[in-house]
Amino acid sequence: MPAVSAVDRRLAWAALLASGAGLLGLPFWWLADAPLALASLVVGLSAILPALVLGVVGSAGVLASRRWGRIVTIVALGLGLAVSLSYGVVWLVLVPQHRAASAAALVLLWLLQLLLLLHWSRATGPGRGAAEGAIAAETAASETDIRLG
Repeated sequence: MPAVSAVDRRLAWAALLASGAGLLGLPFWWLADAPLALASLVVGLSAILPALVLGVVGSAGVLASRRWGRIVTIVALGLGLAVSLSYGVVWLVLVPQHRAASAAALVLLWLLQLLLLLHWSRATGPGRGAAEGAIAAETAASETDIRLG
């Protein structure tokens, strides 16, 4: 596996720090006396916590130059986007306080997550994506086994 680019390394460090901070801040969010406290606890345990853990694992994998790190990062971003879209819309509908500021923050969050998802999903290597490269390598290995066997 080729070395991780400088941009990917910086993004992986940022993701590692953001996911770690999110993991540390999640209990405080649950304990805060906020609207939709029970819903926040349920969504936090069922979706946000797994997305943050996947973010830590994925970014650590990218930093360690593991092929699976990029895939886990994509899964974490996809899960985070799905949760923030659904929970964000519910929050905007049911909580009238600071609706304009919440909407602006959510749109920025969705845009950031979408752009990062597109970045990590881009094709890597000379003209092919990571998945295509793995399939090509596996096919070549199978053809070699057939010829030798």
